[in-house]
Amino acid sequence: MLLAVIVIMFFMLELKIWPLLPESSQPPKAVKPQRFVTCECGYKRRLGNTMFSFAATIGIARLNNMTAVVERASPLVDTFCILEPTSVDMDNTMAYTSIDYLEYGRRGSAYDRGTRNLFRVVGGQLNHVRLLGYFQSWRYFENVADRVRQNFVFREHISTEAKSYLSSVEPEAWKKDAAGFIRVGVHVRRGDMIDQRLRDFGYTVATPDYFRSAMWYFAERYQNVQFVVCSDNMEWCHNNLPSAADIGPNVNLVFSENRSPEIDLAILSHCNHMIMSVGSFGWWAAWLANGTTIYYADWPRPFSKLEYHVNKDDYFPKHWIPMR
Repeated sequence: MLLAVIVIMFFMLELKIWPLLPESSQPPKAVKPQRFVTCECGYKRRLGNTMFSFAATIGIARLNNMTAVVERASPLVDTFCILEPTSVDMDNTMAYTSIDYLEYGRRGSAYDRGTRNLFRVVGGQLNHVRLLGYFQSWRYFENVADRVRQNFVFREHISTEAKSYLSSVEPEAWKKDAAGFIRVGVHVRRGDMIDQRLRDFGYTVATPDYFRSAMWYFAERYQNVQFVVCSDNMEWCHNNLPSAADIGPNVNLVFSENRSPEIDLAILSHCNHMIMSVGSFGWWAAWLANGTTIYYADWPRPFSKLEYHVNKDDYFPKHWIPMR
């Protein structure tokens, strides 16, 4: 009996002493296991496609109480001030136990609702996950839009060069105008989109008439408008886009030539509004600019293989304006 009393007294004394001990001397606290989710974000993909995959990863991680992580070698890390964890050895980070999740039906531009509950999809045995696919829908990250924007802040040298270019092309006459002026980015994607193989699959490119109509839209609504053109085929732009005089009396037209995709994306993102053609690069320029966006409505080609992969309601935000 005496021994039992001594044990109880010792135990109570121990409880009183523990809070007074240094943190390093206290019993270790239980740590909740961290589950990581990553995506295909390597150099094999174009910048816009990679941004979609990573933005979706951030949103999917939040919904599933996971942590988004990206390869340190990803071009995203060289372009943006990424806030999410980065890994130099993804296999090791995921303890060689990751599960691959392939987007439903391989539909790159349609929302896969299965990502809202990865536990259920993989039978409740969820560990770390690799998202395989393109995940090109705003719906994946509508719940974390602010966090995505924080991750897609350009690195200082890129932002500085973009701002320097925009400053150099400011119309002198408009600098003194009290009304100022607004900038509209114009992204013209052609490149491989005009290859017959991709055209047969269902890809299309925006027409000169589309760009003319979209530019008129802004010229009619603002007193002074500067259009900033970025493209992978500037020769086509010079030969096919309307001149400033064709659009209106208070219009200025400039071309960003011989710059990297990262710099052009930063330039477009600093514009007030966007005219996009086709492709994920222009999509992200518009999303980052966060103004009025006009997109080419005749993409993809109806009844094509590509059309199966695209749900326009999932791909284009509701407030963006389709035009032909």
